[in-house]
Amino acid sequence: MGAVFELNTAVDYADAKRAELETEVRQLRATVYALREELELASMAIKHSNQEVRSSYEGELLQLRNTVQSMRGAIELAAVEAEKGANAVITASREEIKQLHETVQTMRGVNEQLRHDAQEERQKVLAAANDEISQLRTVVQLLRNDADAMKIRHEEQMQSFERARRAEFADLQQTIAVMRLELEKHGRR
Repeated sequence: MGAVFELNTAVDYADAKRAELETEVRQLRATVYALREELELASMAIKHSNQEVRSSYEGELLQLRNTVQSMRGAIELAAVEAEKGANAVITASREEIKQLHETVQTMRGVNEQLRHDAQEERQKVLAAANDEISQLRTVVQLLRNDADAMKIRHEEQMQSFERARRAEFADLQQTIAVMRLELEKHGRR
């Protein structure tokens, strides 16, 4: 009767351990799911940031195009006025055209700098996202490794329990055999 109680206790213990492991596996799955959601949120944030940079760049580019077009109109007007005016007006117009060209060159430089800055910012965002993705992959791998190690420990415990149960069962069979022999000896006397 004691051996059956111990066997039931051992089975209950194994069931409890199995339930713990299943709970841990569910928790790990929930963690992986949460990590995936964070990864998707990070990806959406990157897309949103890229969209903002692109919108800003396009707005500035449109302003620069309008400015250049305005400058071209001013240059054409200055050329017409220069043809009508005296040499002094021509010289002044040429100076103004020169300044406009310098302004356009400056604006082109600013445009290039803005484009370069936007590209650098995009690279930073992508690098940060890649780092975070790499870290998340590492965490997921570590969680998988932990889950595998727990599974192996559980299987080893179950095998040890099974060996102990078999040994106890063999011991009980031997005890029963000895008791039968004793009973048979006493029954013959």
